[in-house]
Amino acid sequence: MKIMLIGPSAAGKTTLIQRLIDEEIKYDKTQAVEYIGNFIDTPGEYMQQRGYWGSLTITSHDADIIGLVQDSSSEDCWFSGGLTSKFEKPVVGVITKIDKDDSNPKQARSYLELAGCTTIFEVSSYTGEGVEALSQGFHDMVNRYREENKSRYADDYFD
Repeated sequence: MKIMLIGPSAAGKTTLIQRLIDEEIKYDKTQAVEYIGNFIDTPGEYMQQRGYWGSLTITSHDADIIGLVQDSSSEDCWFSGGLTSKFEKPVVGVITKIDKDDSNPKQARSYLELAGCTTIFEVSSYTGEGVEALSQGFHDMVNRYREENKSRYADDYFD
């Protein structure tokens, strides 16, 4: 199963992936779509420049779950209303950087809800707060998706 993370530059997508797969956390600017284990990491510019949205849509066909990532310390909202309807996959919201002094998870949640997210997790990739709940949430979504769609896939697809 592949999980695709979408969000603006510096939202914390790459750092979150590093945390989820137990890699050393280090700054790494994503320049192109990267497949890292079960994750698809996307450049923030793809979200920030509408001309690249087609690339996000096409890449989303490789994913089983879409994660919209919103930096809780940013006042910018890059997600349009109803964005989740663009994807034919389950979409989850992820609020990052909740450990920062200027964090505003309530505002970040409102941005993700505007986009259409009904399931939203709050995490800090640095302290680890909320990461286990997010990981479990991904597992639960995968298991639910597997059960609901098992007749559509080969027996070993989800292995």
